[in-house]
Amino acid sequence: MSEYLVQRTTTWERFNHWVLAVSFIILCLTGLGFLFHSLNWLNTIFGGNHLAKEIHRWTGVVFTFSVLFTLGSYLGESLRFSKEDTQWLLNLGGYLSKTAVEPPQGRLNAGQKVYYLVVVVLCGAVIIISGFIIWLAPSTAGWLRLGHLLHNLAFVVFVTTVPLHIYLSTAANPGTFRGMTRGTVTKTWTKRHHSKWAKELGID
Repeated sequence: MSEYLVQRTTTWERFNHWVLAVSFIILCLTGLGFLFHSLNWLNTIFGGNHLAKEIHRWTGVVFTFSVLFTLGSYLGESLRFSKEDTQWLLNLGGYLSKTAVEPPQGRLNAGQKVYYLVVVVLCGAVIIISGFIIWLAPSTAGWLRLGHLLHNLAFVVFVTTVPLHIYLSTAANPGTFRGMTRGTVTKTWTKRHHSKWAKELGID
């Protein structure tokens, strides 16, 4: 008999997550092609520099809406921190110790809340606003320098944290990834990683 499954994400949350992920990959690849001359060959995948620039711009619009749509799904919960969340952050979720006990967590753990608020919301806002500055603001040296500086700083944050996010959602925590593909996780996984949420759901 298969293990009892818990609904973790809605169809809309999964759809928007993958729109955000795919748009990020396209933006990253085209952006690298513009940022580093040695990687300019990447833009040949998108039909050359001119077409790659247009793809980058309009994919940025998709990315913008996708980030905005996440606010309805995660912002409220991410802003609510408990003492268990503080404890989770102090021991980094127990990832650096084989004996650490993970404090009870809700549907989102403290690390996911911080990642969402800092990377998706804050850095997302910076990279979106700076992108529109580069695209639409008056072509003056000051505006362009500011736009490129902010855009590149936010880009560095994204390319260093997204791989960690992928690792923690797959190899580091088996069973997590299915929450963003099938929408469900097992009862055992829920109790182990999000015991506070499991209790709220009546799972014993």
